[in-house]
Amino acid sequence: MKLTIVGRGTAGLMGAAHFWKWTDWEIEVIGDPTIPPVTVGEGSQMALPILLNEAFMFRYEDLPEIGAVPKRGVDYRGWGKQDFIHDFPVGAYALHFDAGKLREYITKKLLETKRVRFTDGHVNNVEDLDADFVLDCSGTNAEKEYVEEPVNAAVIVNKPPIDSEYTLAQAMRHGWTFGIPLLERTSYGYIYNTDYATEEEAVNELYELVGECDTYTHMKLDAYHTGIQKGGRVFRSGNASHLLEPLEATALETANWINREAWDYWNKIFKTTPFNIEYENALQRVEAIINLHYLKGSVHKTPFWKNAKRIATETMKTIDEESLIKLLAVAKNEENTSSDLHPWFGGWTNISLKQNFQGLGIKQKDVKEWMAA
Repeated sequence: MKLTIVGRGTAGLMGAAHFWKWTDWEIEVIGDPTIPPVTVGEGSQMALPILLNEAFMFRYEDLPEIGAVPKRGVDYRGWGKQDFIHDFPVGAYALHFDAGKLREYITKKLLETKRVRFTDGHVNNVEDLDADFVLDCSGTNAEKEYVEEPVNAAVIVNKPPIDSEYTLAQAMRHGWTFGIPLLERTSYGYIYNTDYATEEEAVNELYELVGECDTYTHMKLDAYHTGIQKGGRVFRSGNASHLLEPLEATALETANWINREAWDYWNKIFKTTPFNIEYENALQRVEAIINLHYLKGSVHKTPFWKNAKRIATETMKTIDEESLIKLLAVAKNEENTSSDLHPWFGGWTNISLKQNFQGLGIKQKDVKEWMAA
């Protein structure tokens, strides 16, 4: 069997590592050399270190090779009614990592296996590839259906490293700022909406928080889906599947989930729910994870936050009925604690849901309103 992976970014390389570990297939990874590498710091949920450990026996002493520090949770400031911390369970951790260095690390490890081949090139149509299976992580081969999110742009700067194992999520006047502590630097990004602030205004507000910088990077963050996935010879992952804002680092967790679903499908593992329904529900949950943070507003009473609450309220009404029933049980604190560590809702466990519900001030009546919609 041969698997071709299109795209050599983080999602594509995670796919290569996953299928190298759990199959004996020939694997080809095609990367477009004209696409520049991502240099912004990134955060993960807990799936990434688990994958690296499974595939390469990744250990704490390997963290410097990917410019990483452990991530113990998210420090929310100015959201909802109070500051709070989303802590990961004791003994569990995610990663703050340098995207370029992680790509180099996984590529080196896979080249050592002699079963993964890397090819430079641009693929116009993944259906034309000579492979039994295709994992499309290119982000360029599917039509985009744009999604309304509270934010649509980012200003990114790098500052000296700080001693922290928590991602900062600081509410701002027109969005929020992440702070990702890496081994050699700290990556800050103001995620904002261009309908409410100019680029210059966003840069100045970010500088008020972190101090002025010589340079910054500005990028668009237009959220999108790429339509239904029914399962088949081709699966879409990474930016070829969807692009949503980076709050709670859902992107890599979802890519990991798609890898596992693709493995099951290609190995003919029977599922009671068709993949197209599972996929749609999964993306709805991820959007809900992001948007629920805007439901209770912030310390900033600005037009941005009023609009963000509107979008968030509408998004929560799209959650599937089964998930809503479980969310109500979590809000009532009735959910079986034996399932507290199972990441079922957009990569979140019940423990994470409880922490964020309590921190943001989300009550039973809120979930019932979503159910009544």
